[in-house]
Amino acid sequence: MGAARNMEFKSAAFQMPELSRVAATLRAGLERHYASVDVSVVECPDLKKLGAAARGMCGSTRLIEFGGEPYAHNPAYRGTSMDIDDVLRACGMPAACVFGAGMAHTAANNGHCGELIPNVLAGKRNLSRVARVGTERQCIVEPYPSPVCGPIANLFVSEGQSGEVIGIDVRTRIGEQPSLALAIRNSLRPIADSHGPVGMGGLFKVLSGRIRSHVMPDYDCIGFDYYDTGQERVVRDFLQFYEHMGPDLLCFSTLWTGDPTGGDLNLRPSGEHTHFFHDDDAAQQGGHYHGDITPGEVHYLGFFNLAERILRFGDIYDELGSSP
Repeated sequence: MGAARNMEFKSAAFQMPELSRVAATLRAGLERHYASVDVSVVECPDLKKLGAAARGMCGSTRLIEFGGEPYAHNPAYRGTSMDIDDVLRACGMPAACVFGAGMAHTAANNGHCGELIPNVLAGKRNLSRVARVGTERQCIVEPYPSPVCGPIANLFVSEGQSGEVIGIDVRTRIGEQPSLALAIRNSLRPIADSHGPVGMGGLFKVLSGRIRSHVMPDYDCIGFDYYDTGQERVVRDFLQFYEHMGPDLLCFSTLWTGDPTGGDLNLRPSGEHTHFFHDDDAAQQGGHYHGDITPGEVHYLGFFNLAERILRFGDIYDELGSSP
């Protein structure tokens, strides 16, 4: 199908509660997941010192979702892509800061599939990485200088300004949910239930412990049918999983508690999307984050901000007349 044909999008507003209330709600929820919890409203530190492309994550905050599973796995739609620069211009934010999670565009990745970790200050700095599967099933992490994403992307966009954000410092997991992103999403439920859906984006460091992750292998390396084009669903596990990665990981995350339209945006059913890479490129660690596998050792430090709106580009489910 090639690149997205236009930059039309659907948009909806999230609820924007006071950060102090969000912090208090998160603190109460995360105390059910971790033995040590510190959540507060803080002045955003210089995120460039953590590995981000921009200093901050404030100003005109947006979540962006592009594409969907059929674009990624149905041979009829493979090759669909989205240019981040085009999306930012469509949003009226051509110089924005962008980070998040998505799939690499095979044409921009030497023909390989890959887990894309966008990390961009448009027009100035592209620190994005891509994780792919090597010939020995090993993880390979490389720079990704292209602004073009593949068929799935969940991004947090802002003006990259300093300002107040929510700081999260948690360690020693005591709950059953291994994913920090999902623990945060679950902890926001009281606000969502009383006022409506909220969205967030942020980054967190895995300071200690190890995590479970996956990287999508190349299509021609899968070797069996894993996708039902009639149902437009994955029906057989095909991902390459790893359980050795960490610590010293930088994770970029987007999450939302629900669709502000009640379902018209056809959002990713998981309600979050988180990708990561290691501080040292030589470590060859990166991909899609699932959660920790060392609950007694894990220690996260992160910074998150609310998203004012969500913008939906390239909604394949509208084209198909179905839902995710």
